[in-house]
Amino acid sequence: MNMKINIGLILIIVASSVIGFAGIKLTRSGYESPEFTSKKHPGGFEIRKYSEMTVVSTKKSKSNTGDEKDSRFMKLFRYIDKSNDTGKKIAMTTPVFMGMQGNEGEMSFVLPRKIAAQGAPTPSSDSLYITKIKPGTFAAMRFKGRSSKEKIAAKKLQEKIHKAGLSTDKKSKPIFAYYDPPWIPIFLRRNEVLIKINDYDLKTKSN
Repeated sequence: MNMKINIGLILIIVASSVIGFAGIKLTRSGYESPEFTSKKHPGGFEIRKYSEMTVVSTKKSKSNTGDEKDSRFMKLFRYIDKSNDTGKKIAMTTPVFMGMQGNEGEMSFVLPRKIAAQGAPTPSSDSLYITKIKPGTFAAMRFKGRSSKEKIAAKKLQEKIHKAGLSTDKKSKPIFAYYDPPWIPIFLRRNEVLIKINDYDLKTKSN
């Protein structure tokens, strides 16, 4: 029994060392995140105003299986791990976004503000692309569980927005944000759904 415990501890230590060497932190603490201001809404969600951000994204994919998500993540990770025209590492940020460009199945990393200001390095892979996301106002809500709960969470937030009397752009689609690495227990993970709302309505409700 003690031998099994010792082997388990050794494996955890080795895995942690490899992860640390690769530049991935064990928790979300210490990662840079996009800049935004927020306000709690009595309807049970947040209203956030995001500043402009630069992201690197995978190209649109119809498949959204777990294996496909892992593949997209690794493509993005290789980009920040020197697979770019500068050959330099780029710091990881949080969260990882899904559907940020309005395309289901696209995954995005937000680039650190310093890197974005200097000019985003060009990806070595033609399956990735760089783009700037304009400032915008979003309704945001946390949800628990796996990513399979996305549709339920999005529907719940849409209902809350409608009940609050706010309106959304008809073309806008839910965006999902994931803050934690996969080894964090499901009940401790921070997941969010965001839906873009019309800024005019936000100002009207705030007065």
